[in-house]
Amino acid sequence: MTVYLERVRRYDVDSIERSLARAVDALEFDLSNRRTAVVKPNLVIAARPKTGVVTHPAVVEALVALLRARGCRRVAIADGPGVGLDVEEVFRVSGYEALAERLGVELVNFNTAERRKRAWKYGEIGVPAVLEDADLYVNVPKLKTHGYTTVTLSIKNHKGMLSEADKKRDHHLGLHDPLVQQAKLRPPDLVVLDGILGVEGDGPLNGRPKRAEILAAGTNMLEVDAVAARLMGFDPRAIEHLAIAEREGLGSIDPGIVGEAPRAHFLPANEEYGRVMNIYSWRDCTACSMCIDSFSAGAKLAIREPKYWLTLVPKLVYWGFFGKLHIVQGRAAKLPTKDGRVICLGKCTRDLAEEHGLIHLPGCPPSATDVAETLRKEL
Repeated sequence: MTVYLERVRRYDVDSIERSLARAVDALEFDLSNRRTAVVKPNLVIAARPKTGVVTHPAVVEALVALLRARGCRRVAIADGPGVGLDVEEVFRVSGYEALAERLGVELVNFNTAERRKRAWKYGEIGVPAVLEDADLYVNVPKLKTHGYTTVTLSIKNHKGMLSEADKKRDHHLGLHDPLVQQAKLRPPDLVVLDGILGVEGDGPLNGRPKRAEILAAGTNMLEVDAVAARLMGFDPRAIEHLAIAEREGLGSIDPGIVGEAPRAHFLPANEEYGRVMNIYSWRDCTACSMCIDSFSAGAKLAIREPKYWLTLVPKLVYWGFFGKLHIVQGRAAKLPTKDGRVICLGKCTRDLAEEHGLIHLPGCPPSATDVAETLRKEL
């Protein structure tokens, strides 16, 4: 198969639509008889488009315009944001609530959508009925680094179709192989990668915006992801879930390429931990990224709410500038190798906290309020 590449410098809907039309034609992708479509952007948290964390609404708007121009009668935009989040807030802050209303398309929450049970390597899993019934499924990921999977592209974005329960189970299974097995369940017909603005460093949530000016398209997730990873400066065969996908026969890591886009060297995430000042978040692939996001949400809540200004904020300032605070998470969590205070985050770390007498923030993931309240009492 073939991956289409084009340099796109800005989020202009008309120019992106023309680029997508060239991509579809170059790929010889037939849009006739595609009457219903589901478009899945990456809307993992409540983030504004300018952060690079979510798929930019301009790309989806251009895609919807193209699909309608080519005969698609009903389009839905769908995603399942991270576990425990306010999905309405995610849709609103990311710009998709307003976009769906303006375009007159349905906005679907995959977390609560009707599902059909399907057999897979690890037993049974639910696949959204709206996705299975659609004539066309378009996966629209972002170009981002990731602390657990090196990159998060279309295969990782595909996971957003799962229920919250299945997302949690993924990490308990080890993450990498489950991603590949899920890629076999209703794979997308078309992938459109938004790499105009991406995220490097401590992605997918806490990295830095990176202007890359890349638009990629293809009909195979592995092939698009492999090409995108190389453009970012990574060897796709050194990325575990991509290597597994190649061994499983999901596509070629060396596909043909039509067109061209600039290489944009992306700084990878630190493999051991994420760090903000002297607060460390230790990596564990059995941990969900929503866990550490809940810690960040708790810290942000403390800054917003006056009742925490004298009771918690000074403590966070002390640990961030003068002390050393370690956040561990996931079923395989271990005590950090560096000195400092340790906090165990999420229900997976309860036994570790009890064994060593550490601060424990329960929940899956913990709520921002519980994080703030526990830190106020225990730090």
